[in-house]
Amino acid sequence: MSDQPATRIVRCCHCRGMMRVAARALSVFCPHCQKRVTLESLRIVGSHPGRTLATCGDIIVEPASLLNLEITANNVVIRGRVNGSVIANGRLEVASTGQVYGNVKAARIIVEEGGIIQGRCEMAPSPQAVRRPAPEPEVDGNGDLESQTDHDVALENATAASERPRQIRPISLD
Repeated sequence: MSDQPATRIVRCCHCRGMMRVAARALSVFCPHCQKRVTLESLRIVGSHPGRTLATCGDIIVEPASLLNLEITANNVVIRGRVNGSVIANGRLEVASTGQVYGNVKAARIIVEEGGIIQGRCEMAPSPQAVRRPAPEPEVDGNGDLESQTDHDVALENATAASERPRQIRPISLD
């Protein structure tokens, strides 16, 4: 058993910088932009105070919700109404009851029949879709070929594991 705590790799929802965080962390400060980063997924029921709602997790806006703010998350599902821009690093889904009045940007945009997006739509490649070129094989001192370093493989594996959805925690203001 290792003495090191379990970690995962996440991408900052503010600056898109990569960072290693404790597996059970709910929020951290980004070492790149020094902003607080929420890591958990959120389910919004009703309203949410503030001008922005940002997380490295997923956001679900339930049907009775009315939000007047900007949303940034990994994946976003809109079943209620959002007055403001929505940025999803992965997928944005607007359900049949969903309404977005503002600009949207996502790698994939899905709008069910009856769903509304009134604003500019931009489809941008997800960070996972942007692949760096394969490294050139290197020859070590013995004349043997070396491929990716163990660190590169571990980083890619950790990134893939961190993309799994987390449990959604409700937020409600009573």
